Amino acid sequence: MPRVRALALAVIRRPGTGQLFVDEMVEPGTGRRFHRPAGGGIEFGEHAAQTLERELLEEYALAITVGRQLGALESHFTYAGRAGHEIVLVHEARLTDPADYEPERRPCLDQSHVCGVWRSPEEQTIPLYPAGLAGLLEVDGH
Repeated sequence: MPRVRALALAVIRRPGTGQLFVDEMVEPGTGRRFHRPAGGGIEFGEHAAQTLERELLEEYALAITVGRQLGALESHFTYAGRAGHEIVLVHEARLTDPADYEPERRPCLDQSHVCGVWRSPEEQTIPLYPAGLAGLLEVDGH
């Protein structure tokens, strides 16, 4: 039976550019590329900030400091032919090591169809998900 998934996403901005660190994903079967801030599923008993610290370390070997929660979104979508439903907690965060802001691309260590990239918040050619994220970024003043 399908379930609602709880997710935490990190809004990490590159100093001086305002670019966002995002997962660049390719949907299986369609080849459609899209972006989503890095993060992942919240495990039972875990706080969203803990999820973000764990996920960025597991997926990119990146240490982060999690800041304030920017908001919560509800996302309904279809991915690889399956309906999805997520409640998404969005937090600001920063990379602990300034050198980690340098690489343009980072391979995801546990998902071959995902790569970490920097993107402009104004980018229009590749969709940025979840829906409503752009509004949270505007409210945040960036």
